[in-house]
Amino acid sequence: MLDLDNLTLLDVIDRSTLQSLQDAFAEATGMAALATDATGAVTQLSCPTEFCMNLTRKSSIGCERCNKCDLQGGSESSRTGRPSVYYCHGGLVDFAAPIMLNGRHIGSLIGGQVLTEEPDDDKFRKIAREIGVDPEKYVRAVHKVKIVPKKQIDSAANLLYQMANALSDVGYQRAIAQAQASRGSNVVDGITQQLDDINKQTTSAVETIHSLADNFNAIKDAAAASAKAVASTDSIVKTIENSSTQLTLIGFNASIEAKRAGAAGAGFNVIAQEVRSLSDKNTKQAAEIESTLNGIKKAMNAINDQIKGVYATISSTAASVESLREMLDNVNNMVAEIK
Repeated sequence: MLDLDNLTLLDVIDRSTLQSLQDAFAEATGMAALATDATGAVTQLSCPTEFCMNLTRKSSIGCERCNKCDLQGGSESSRTGRPSVYYCHGGLVDFAAPIMLNGRHIGSLIGGQVLTEEPDDDKFRKIAREIGVDPEKYVRAVHKVKIVPKKQIDSAANLLYQMANALSDVGYQRAIAQAQASRGSNVVDGITQQLDDINKQTTSAVETIHSLADNFNAIKDAAAASAKAVASTDSIVKTIENSSTQLTLIGFNASIEAKRAGAAGAGFNVIAQEVRSLSDKNTKQAAEIESTLNGIKKAMNAINDQIKGVYATISSTAASVESLREMLDNVNNMVAEIK
C-alpha cells in the first residue's frame, strides 16, 4: 500500500513536469526559477543569472548558503500560508511557495534572483570575501542583475504561489490514484491466487470423479457378470429338479416291484424308500437353491440399477465440474487483462 506520509516531491510530480512549469514561469517573468525538496534542488535552474550560477553557487560556501535559503524560504511560506519574499544570503531578492501533500510540505518553487534598486558595491564586496569569490568580479556581475519593481516581484511571487497550489492538488490526487491503483493491484493479485487455488482443487476434483466413475464402471461390469453367472445356474437347478423327479419315479417303481416280489423283495423295498427319501431331499434343496438364486438375481439387478444411476450422476457431476473449470479459466483470463 502506498504510504502518503513518506512520499517525496518526485514521487508525485515527475521532474520533467516541474522543469517545464518553472521554465514557462521564468520565460514569462524574466526571473529565475527552481524546484526544491528537502534535499535541495530537483530541477535545473531556469533563467539563471551569472551572479548566482557562475559565482555564488560555484563557491562551496555560497552554494551551501543558497540551499539553506531555498529551504528556509519554502518553510516560511508553508508556515504562513502565503508567498514568502526575502533577501537571499547573496543580497538578491528571492521568493518561495510551498508544494504541499495532504498538509505536509514536500517541496518548494523558488523564484527571483533580482534586485529592487541599484546595488551597494561595498556590501557585495563583503559578501564575496565571505564566500571566497573575487570581489570585483562579484560587483561587476551584480550590476548585470535585473532590477524589478517591488510590485512586480509580489505579482510574480503570487503567480508562483498559485502554481505551487495547483501542483499540490495535482500531486495529492496523483498520490491517491497511485494508492488506489496499488490497492487494486493487491486485490487483483489476491483474486488471481484464489482462482489458481480453486482451479487446482477443481482439477483434482475432476480427476477424482473420473477415477470414481471408472471404479463404478468396473463394479457395474462385475455386477452384470455376476447376474449373468447367477442366471446360468438356472439350468443346473432344472437338471437337479429333473433328476429328483426321475429318482422319485424310480423309487415308486422299485416299491411296486418289491411288493410283487413279496418277502424276497423286502430288502429292495428298503432301498427304494431311501431313493425316494433322497429324491425328496434333492427336490427340497433344489427349491431352496432356486429361491436363494432368485433372491441373489433380484439383489444383483437392483445393485446394477443403482450403480447405473450413480454412474450417471457421477458423469453429470464431472461435466458440471469441467464446465466450472472452463469458467474459472475465463475469469483468470479476464483478471490477467485487468492487470
